[in-house]
Amino acid sequence: MRMLEKKNNIHPTIKFLKHFPDIANNVSISSSAKIIGNTSISEGTKILDDTVIRGDGKKIQIGENCLLKKRSTVHVASDFMGTKIGNNCLIEEFAIIHACSIGNNVKVGENCVVMDGSYIGDYSVILPDTLIPPGKKFEKFSLISGSPAKLIKNIDIKYYNNFNSLKSKSNFIFKKYYKKINLNFQSIELDENNTFIAPNSSIGCNTFTKPNSSIWFSTVLYSPDNKGTVYLGKGSNIQDNSIFNTKGKDICIGDKVTIGHNVIINGPIKIYDNAVIGMGSILEENCIVEKNAFIGANSYVNKNTIVPEGKIYAGNPAKFFRNVTQQEKEFFSLGQKTYEKLTQEYLKNLYG
Repeated sequence: MRMLEKKNNIHPTIKFLKHFPDIANNVSISSSAKIIGNTSISEGTKILDDTVIRGDGKKIQIGENCLLKKRSTVHVASDFMGTKIGNNCLIEEFAIIHACSIGNNVKVGENCVVMDGSYIGDYSVILPDTLIPPGKKFEKFSLISGSPAKLIKNIDIKYYNNFNSLKSKSNFIFKKYYKKINLNFQSIELDENNTFIAPNSSIGCNTFTKPNSSIWFSTVLYSPDNKGTVYLGKGSNIQDNSIFNTKGKDICIGDKVTIGHNVIINGPIKIYDNAVIGMGSILEENCIVEKNAFIGANSYVNKNTIVPEGKIYAGNPAKFFRNVTQQEKEFFSLGQKTYEKLTQEYLKNLYG
């Protein structure tokens, strides 16, 4: 199992292709975090446990004196769109910053998702569990909340300075999903030697993977006993900081499935071919996601929910939103193919 030999399991920075992270001398980075590729981080910034900053396309720029808390994820949209975080920003736990631009002195609450092409102005506050949709723009001094996000009100510097960080705590109490992780048992079986398993992923269950699949940084797959199993189909991916608890049963993922960053799956689940699970979503026990179906970002999917073929479910709780369009099918397929390409590049880059 050549790809399981951990080449970089302590040092938090990883070169990707021609890029090595450019990090100022007095930046503090947890040993369990991962800073990858085309990334620059300025002076005084702190990166806490299991944070993933993955610059494997366009550049990620993080300014001075920022704080990125545990299990936050920063990523880009391949070679199309980078990510910029200004100075003095606070990114709370389990938040996702994805291919967007965040100004100076912005506070992002727990379990938020800030999506591609969006813009957040200076001195703004994003309340917890907020979803900023693609392309959405908020001017400076905005108080933002909701899924999808809306402007609650315009604020001033006094409000910003007096904002209590306790108000940035998630209503989902997402930390309960990984509070009692058991990693004592591990059995990994690869179908051919071309699955990428990130060097700091944590696997504590039976895991069967098909060719060209991938399990990304700071991901946790676990079971309370030696019976729980994750099956990962051909070309499918489980992205950074996702957490799966099999509860001693089976999590079955079909072929060419995309599971976004910071997704939580809690108990037995079946996800069929070409489905997409949007970043920041939570799926509870006994859900079924049929072929070509889509779970919107930051959604909460109740127990026993069935998402029919070709349908989009979104919200809290997730419910029918509309049908998947042909254009969206093509877009989702492009994203899945991008991860197959990244799989091969990472295998060569880290284990070649």
